[in-house]
Amino acid sequence: MILSRLPALFLLIFFSFSVMASSPYGNPDSDSSDADTRLNDAIQAFYDSDWRVAQQLIDELKKDTPNDPTVHFYDSMLPFWAYFFAGNRNEDAKDFLKRSESAINVSERHMRSARNDTSTVLLLSGLHGYRGLVAASEREYRTAVRSAMTGFTYTRQLLSMDSEDPNAMMGRGVFNYMMGTIPSEVRWVTSFAGLSGDRETGFEQLEQAAGAGTYVSIDALMILTYLYLRDEEFENALTAAEKLVARHPENAIFQYYHGKSLEMLDRNSEARSAYRNVVDLNNSSLLYLREQAQKRLEVLAAGR
Repeated sequence: MILSRLPALFLLIFFSFSVMASSPYGNPDSDSSDADTRLNDAIQAFYDSDWRVAQQLIDELKKDTPNDPTVHFYDSMLPFWAYFFAGNRNEDAKDFLKRSESAINVSERHMRSARNDTSTVLLLSGLHGYRGLVAASEREYRTAVRSAMTGFTYTRQLLSMDSEDPNAMMGRGVFNYMMGTIPSEVRWVTSFAGLSGDRETGFEQLEQAAGAGTYVSIDALMILTYLYLRDEEFENALTAAEKLVARHPENAIFQYYHGKSLEMLDRNSEARSAYRNVVDLNNSSLLYLREQAQKRLEVLAAGR
């Protein structure tokens, strides 16, 4: 599923009761600088879309620091990104739902001894939200609703957090965006729950999060690219995509969305270059994107 629209009701369920959390950092399970270094290497490999290396490092960390919520979060993000941004394959959905359940269990255990841990609140809010999104897309509606409702508590807690924190800013930004763009025919649901938002405020908050000097800015830029394309604000989508490619030129997902943004602006020569980068990267974890990029190259070549 690349820029396809989920049924409006389930977009509403997902974004009403959960918020896409940014990637929390740190290694609460260990003081080892070696573990911290390996975690940072895994995160770097993840954003470079070198998912084979990322998975290898994460598997090692799960053995060495089994109670670290961040490690389990990234373990579940590998199939989530593959599903949501690069193919919508059923096997990726199942893999994500399984891994995210484990990540939630680890995070909830951690929360029992650290109830005010901001990163873990964000993590749980995001995990439940991601589960709702994937389950709805896979028509597993009971799981979607259950995940969304469970995430409601964490969303409330998230909205009360320090608005200057980049992690909270991104979560609030997505929340405000979606609350400000839900269909009018189902807006009564959010009113009943006492929830409201504003699309432009959401974009402003996401842009602020994108300017942070941490990994949260990458997540925010990816979401901005996706949402700007969804709303046909192609210049803004291109600006965000260019920043992603500049930071991680080896990431096939970023290159694909860069090409998509350029194509929507009729900058076809540059779009072909971006799509060709996706093909040349030949990422074995993202073969669907390679196929899609090849198709776009053929379409653009035919149109000259």
